Amino acid sequence: MNMTNTPDFVLQIQEVERNLNAKWQSVQEAWCDQVAERYNTGVMEPYAKNFNQYISGEGISGYGVAELLQQMQKHLQEMSSLTGYTEEVM
Repeated sequence: MNMTNTPDFVLQIQEVERNLNAKWQSVQEAWCDQVAERYNTGVMEPYAKNFNQYISGEGISGYGVAELLQQMQKHLQEMSSLTGYTEEVM
């Protein structure tokens, strides 16, 4: 799927994940103690697992974001072939 067809919410989710990971890395470097390790184990690891599950759809009913994007791309291609317009126009 090209970037012009990527929904805003997907880009927002990716940006939130990048920002959170960058902030956590800074905090982890500053803390360098058992509190950081407990926070990593109790908060960051479950968050990463849940985020991955949300994106992939693994273990949840319905599609994850990756499957939704694939489905959307398929429909855009079908619409393009029916209308004669490129996906970027739609």
